[in-house]
Amino acid sequence: MMSSLERKYPLRKPKNHVPPIPRYQLVLGTEKDSVHTTYIGIQQHSRSKDATNARVEAIRAVESWLHHQDNERPQASESFTLLDGHDEKNTIIWVCYWRDEEAYKKSLTRLNLGSLYSDLPVAGRGSIGIWQERFSTNTSRLETNYSGLDYLPGLARLPETSTAEHSLSAYWGAARDRIPDSAHDLFEGTDAVGPKTVPVGLGQHLVGTNYHNLVHIRSGQFWENCDAIESAAYEEKLEPTLRDGLQFLWDNPEEGGAVGLRYLQNTDTTSTEAQDDRKESCVTGFFTSLGRLESWAKTHKSHLAIFRGALAHAKLFGDARKFRTWHEVSVLNEGDAKFEYINCVPETGVISFIPLVDHGEVR
Repeated sequence: MMSSLERKYPLRKPKNHVPPIPRYQLVLGTEKDSVHTTYIGIQQHSRSKDATNARVEAIRAVESWLHHQDNERPQASESFTLLDGHDEKNTIIWVCYWRDEEAYKKSLTRLNLGSLYSDLPVAGRGSIGIWQERFSTNTSRLETNYSGLDYLPGLARLPETSTAEHSLSAYWGAARDRIPDSAHDLFEGTDAVGPKTVPVGLGQHLVGTNYHNLVHIRSGQFWENCDAIESAAYEEKLEPTLRDGLQFLWDNPEEGGAVGLRYLQNTDTTSTEAQDDRKESCVTGFFTSLGRLESWAKTHKSHLAIFRGALAHAKLFGDARKFRTWHEVSVLNEGDAKFEYINCVPETGVISFIPLVDHGEVR
C-alpha cells in the first residue's frame, strides 16, 4: 500500500484512531494483478412440470461446467437462492472466482449461455431465464474486510491467499482508504443514463457492459457458529435492520444508488426453496459510484441503524462473539463488466438501470 507521504489524497483515518474490534483483509500476493468474478442465475417463470424439468437440466449443465476437470474451471464457487431483490423469486445463483484471466475467459466461453439455453428441453425452455454478470477487478481497485478468521468466504477461498490484520476500519471512509488506488483516484461517478425504455426481458437476449467507476459489493453474514442467544440477537434485532436498509435501496434507486441488488441465502443448488435454517447469507449488487455507496452508509438512517446495531452486538457479546460479517468491494473501470440476460424478467439485475443491446429473439 502507498505510504501517507506518497498519497495525492490523504487517508480519511482519524489521527490516533484504534479500531474497537479487530478486522482483517485479504492478501492476494503480487503474481497477478487482477481477480475475476462471475455470477450466474437460473430463473423459473412457471411451476409446470415441463418448466421444472428444464430448470433441473439447466442446473445440471451449470454444475457440470463448475466441476469440469481441467485447469480452467472456477477456483472457488458458492451457490445461493434469492431471498429478495432485483430478480425472480427463488432464482438459483452461483458466484465463481478465478485468479487467472485466461482460465476465466476460456471457462466462460465453454459455458456459453446461449448454447446452454438452446440445449434445454423445448417443452419447458420458454419458462426458464438464464443470466450472468461478470467482471474483472484490478487488485489496486479492490478492498476486503473480515470480522474473523474462522469464516472466510468469497475471494478468500481462492488458493494461495492469506489475510492480515489492519487498522483501516470503524470510521467513515475506511472502505475507500483500503482501496490502494484511492491514494491518487477519487473514483468520481459517471453521469450514467439508463435505458430510454426498459426492455421486456422475456423472449430477449440482452447484453451490455458497465460505465466507468461502477462499484460492485458483496457483503455477508454468518451466524452458524453462534449459540441460541447470539443467533436470536442477530435474527430478531440485526437482520430486520438489514432488511429495512435493503428495502430503502430497492425503493429509492435514485437516492441510494443501488443497481441490481440481491439478498441471497447460501443454499444447496438442488433445492427449490431457500433453506431457512441455513445461517449464512449475503447481499450482492452494484452501486452507481463509491461516493453514492458511502453517502448512504454514512448519512441514511437505514444504514446507520445497521452500523450501530453491529457495534452494539459486538459490545454485548465481546470476545465470545461468533457472529461474522465481511465484504468485498470492487471499483470497476469502464468495460470491466459484462452483463448477459436470456429470457429473464425485466426486474433482473441491471436490465432496468444500464442500457443493453438486444441480440435477438429467443424461444
